[in-house]
Amino acid sequence: MNPAKFAVVLGVGLLAVLFVATLYVVWTRIVGLDPTVAQWFAALSTPVRSALALVSGVALGAASLAAPTVAAGVAGLVLLAASGFAAVMAFELVRQRERAGI
Repeated sequence: MNPAKFAVVLGVGLLAVLFVATLYVVWTRIVGLDPTVAQWFAALSTPVRSALALVSGVALGAASLAAPTVAAGVAGLVLLAASGFAAVMAFELVRQRERAGI
């Protein structure tokens, strides 16, 4: 994949991840849930947060390189971001039900 196509796929991946993180915090506040995953990440020490950022950046870059075409890469990264959002929201809803004792 040439550098321009790689930059496009990587940029879309970064935007998708940032959008999902923002949507997660906003949606949990609208629904009235406590964003426990966000609080857990915020409570981590700086070296651990840096290591997590490095690992996720390497994974995002590797996924961008592995994409056969730009369209497939963009679709894959957006699908991955949407799946991550759904998983985190399901986790938050399960935790809310556990706290409520349902």
